[in-house]
Amino acid sequence: MTYRSLLDTLNDKQRKEVGDRLEMIRPVLLLERAKQNDIRAIYQFTANYKEYLADNQSLESLTREELIAEVSRKYSVPNEYGVRPRGASVRSIKRYLAAYKAYDLEFDARGEEGLATKKGNGYLFRKDNRTIEICHPRKPDMVLGQINVRLSDGYLPMIKEAIEQEYLTIKRPTKKAIHQSISIRCLRQGIEPLSYETVKKILGRIDPQIRTRMRDGNKAAEVYDPVTRGFSNEEAQYPLHIVELDHTELDLDILDGNTGYVIGRPWITLGIDVFSRMIWCLYVSFEPPSANVVRKAIEHGIYFKRAKERYGTFNEWECFGVPSVVYMDNGPEFRNTEVRRMITETIKSSVRYRPVRTPRYGGTIERLFGTLNKQLIHLLDGTRKSNPTDLGEYDPDKEAKLTLDDIRTILTMYIVDHYHMTPHRGLPLNSDTPIVRYREGLHMAGFPPFITPDQEEALSIELLPAMLKPYTRDGVRLNNVSYKLDSLAQLIDKREKKYKIKYDIDDISKIYLQRPGSEEYVRVPAVQPRAEEIHQVNWYTWKQIRDIMRAESKEKRESIPGTQRVVEARKELENMIKEKYRSGRKARQKAARMNLEVMISEPTTNAQKDHGTSLKDKLRAARMLAEQSMVEGNDE
Repeated sequence: MTYRSLLDTLNDKQRKEVGDRLEMIRPVLLLERAKQNDIRAIYQFTANYKEYLADNQSLESLTREELIAEVSRKYSVPNEYGVRPRGASVRSIKRYLAAYKAYDLEFDARGEEGLATKKGNGYLFRKDNRTIEICHPRKPDMVLGQINVRLSDGYLPMIKEAIEQEYLTIKRPTKKAIHQSISIRCLRQGIEPLSYETVKKILGRIDPQIRTRMRDGNKAAEVYDPVTRGFSNEEAQYPLHIVELDHTELDLDILDGNTGYVIGRPWITLGIDVFSRMIWCLYVSFEPPSANVVRKAIEHGIYFKRAKERYGTFNEWECFGVPSVVYMDNGPEFRNTEVRRMITETIKSSVRYRPVRTPRYGGTIERLFGTLNKQLIHLLDGTRKSNPTDLGEYDPDKEAKLTLDDIRTILTMYIVDHYHMTPHRGLPLNSDTPIVRYREGLHMAGFPPFITPDQEEALSIELLPAMLKPYTRDGVRLNNVSYKLDSLAQLIDKREKKYKIKYDIDDISKIYLQRPGSEEYVRVPAVQPRAEEIHQVNWYTWKQIRDIMRAESKEKRESIPGTQRVVEARKELENMIKEKYRSGRKARQKAARMNLEVMISEPTTNAQKDHGTSLKDKLRAARMLAEQSMVEGNDE
C-alpha cells in the first residue's frame, strides 16, 4: 500500500509558508461558501473575520474583490524600514486561491498542497544536500526540527553541536559568538572555517518558534501558547462547531476477563459537542493520557462509529465528522506538537486551550464526567465513588464484575441509547435532547466534513507520528527493530541521508517510508525480528522486552535481536508478569497495556467467580439503574 503527502516533503520553513498562505486565503474561501448559503461558513466568517467588514456592512454586500483587497492590505503592512512583505499582493492572493482550488479538485480536498512553494524544489533532493537534525539540548532523543545545508560532512557535527549546546540556550549568544565557536572547532579539526555570512544563513533557517522557545524560556509561552479566555462559554453555533476534549480515570475497578483478577481503574477520554451535547468520541484503556491516546480519540470522533453493528445498540451513534474547533486543557499530551499538527494541519480544525487552572472554562466536559459518574459508573459493581468515604463497608475489589470490553460496551450503550435521548438542562426547551438538537442543527447548517470508510486507512496513516531515519544496508533501524524492503535498496547511501518515516505506536511490525522526491509513502515490514513475530506488539511491550535483554552484554544488547531471542524474551516477560499477577495491580495493568492474555486456573473471590454472568444480564442491570435516574434529567 502507498500513501501520499506532499506537505511531508517540505522543511519547517516551507511548511510554515503553506500555513501562512492558507490563513491568508481562508476568509475568501469562507466568503465564497457563505455566498452559497453555507450556514457554517457564515458563522465562521462572522466569528473570526469581522475585521474585513466595514461599519454596518453586511456579509451579503461584501464582494470577493473587496475582501481580497482588504486581506492584501492587512498582510502588506510595511515594517519599520518601510519595506512591504512579499507574497501579499492582490495578484499573489489570487494566485494562491487558484492553486488551492486546482489541487482541491484534483487531489480530493488536499488544496493546501497547492500552496507549497515551487521555488527550490530541486534543492531539497540535490545530491549535495545535507540535513542537520536539531535536537533538544537536554533531551537528545527529542528532535525539534531540521535544516538543510550544502556543506561537506565534516562541518555537520560541529554546526549541530554549536546550535544545540550554545545557540538554543537561555544564555542567548549572538550569531557572531556562534560563528567564532564554530570557527574554533574547524581550526581544531584542520578544516577551513566557515564565513560569518554562511553561519548567519544557517542559523536563520532554524524555525523561529523553536529559536524563541529555547532562547526565551517561559516568556515564549506568552507569544506561542494561545489561550482564548471564555471560549467555551461562547455559544456554539452549529453541530461540531466546538468540541471539548478531556480525560479522567473511571471511578470503577475492572477485571481481567481471563483470570477474574481486579486490574484497577482504566482511563477514559471523551469529546462532547458543545452545541448539542452529543458525545463525539470515546476511548477507554489502561494507557495514561498521551499523544497516542488523543490520536485514537480523534479517530473515533471523526470516523463512522457503527455502534449497532459493533455493540448491539438500539440506535446509531450519529455524531461523527471533523469539528471546527477542538478545545482542550493544558495537559502535556494536548500541548504536544504532534497533536497540534494533527488537529490544525491533518484534520484542518482550530486548536484552543483553557486558561491555566480554570476548569470552569471547560464546564461542558466536566459536567459530562459528573453526569457519567452519577448516572452510571457509581451504580455499577466495582465502583469506587468520587469520595472514598461514600463507600462505607462496600469493597470495590470484591464487588468488581466487569471487564474492559464490558465497560466499553456499557458506556457505548449508555451514551447512544440513554444519554443522547435524555433531556439536558443546558439545551433550549424546544430541543432539549442532544439527538434532537443535533439533527435540528444539521438541518440548519448541513453535515460537518466527514471521512468515508474507504478514506479511513489513509487518514489513519496521516495521523501517525513521523521522524527522519537513514536507510542503510540493514534498512531502517528504529528501537532495535530493522525494517527493510527489497524495492528500496536504491536508497542505501554511505552518507546516510535521512528519509521521513511514519510509525504506529500500537504495532511495531511495520513503518511507512516516504519515497525521496515523492509524496508517496510505502509500507515497510520488520525483517529482524520478523513482522509476524511482533505483529500487534506495541511500543510499551517492546520496551519491556528490551529491558529483559539489558541483562545481556552490551555488545549483544546493542545488536538487532533475532527472532528466536525475541520469542524467548517475550516468553520470559510473560512468565515474570504471571508470577506477580496474583499479588499486584501494577503487574495486571502492565499486562493490560501489553494486550497480554494471562491464564490462571482459579479466580480469587466469589465476586470474581460470578464473572461468568452473561454480559447481557450486566447490561440489562446497568440500563435499569440508568433508567432510574432518567426522571432527574442530565445536568448539562
